[in-house]
Amino acid sequence: MIIKSTSRKSNSFSQLFSYLHREESFEARSFNMYGRTKQELLREFLENAKYLKNSRGKVYLYHEIISLEKELENSREMLFDLAKKYIQLRAENHLVYAVVHNDTRHPHIHLIISANEIQKDKRKRLTKTHFKEVQKELEEYKNQKYLHLSKTYIYENKQDILKTSRAEQEMKHKRNQTPKKEYLRDKLEKIFLNSTSQKYLENALRNKGFSIYSRASTIGVIFENKKYRLKTLGLDRSYRQTLMNIQRVEKREEKRTQTKKSRANLRETNNHKYQDRNHSR
Repeated sequence: MIIKSTSRKSNSFSQLFSYLHREESFEARSFNMYGRTKQELLREFLENAKYLKNSRGKVYLYHEIISLEKELENSREMLFDLAKKYIQLRAENHLVYAVVHNDTRHPHIHLIISANEIQKDKRKRLTKTHFKEVQKELEEYKNQKYLHLSKTYIYENKQDILKTSRAEQEMKHKRNQTPKKEYLRDKLEKIFLNSTSQKYLENALRNKGFSIYSRASTIGVIFENKKYRLKTLGLDRSYRQTLMNIQRVEKREEKRTQTKKSRANLRETNNHKYQDRNHSR
């Protein structure tokens, strides 16, 4: 698995969208965004970029790529899953648009990432050290979750490789089946990823037999009459991010509705004024 990053010092979102959509068939997903059409998504990126301080030579967006070694069954879902994990590690509060391409020997996913967090006026830049940590964490996530893929150690040092090798030897003595917690994590991750409203989240959890519980600062799920902490499953951050995304979408939808009402009221007022002028004549 390879992770590459480039930055752009102009708000060329439209040009990059056209490049990513060059294939006749492609699959795309957005993160922290409410738009559905190309025009709506572009408008979101451009409106968010307006919050940045307008200074020459500064970054407006990042174009990043995650690629796998070879074509595999369900590679698209793997890439979207890796992209979601990558966003959690690298750009949790940024606008992100992801497109999967299969036009080369190596399936890969393109990410457009806003330079600033949502409605923030400062660019958020990753240091080389931080970026290397993100690359390493994503590689570890891929190696642990997708056991049928070839293990890669591009971003790990020798000491990490030795630890991983010992862990693999221990795994050989375990049964060749998916552990219960891993099964729950995969199911919940998909629900959190696809949830764009509170109602959808609640219905999806209920349909899969889950119910959320909270006690003090602990949040977890009940499944088959047994409790599992989200922190233990490694999903507490993902769940909180999902709730934050839902709140953002609801607030932006509310703002859009208010704007539409204001415009409608303004048009109605102008129509009344126009009719009054005609009557006075």
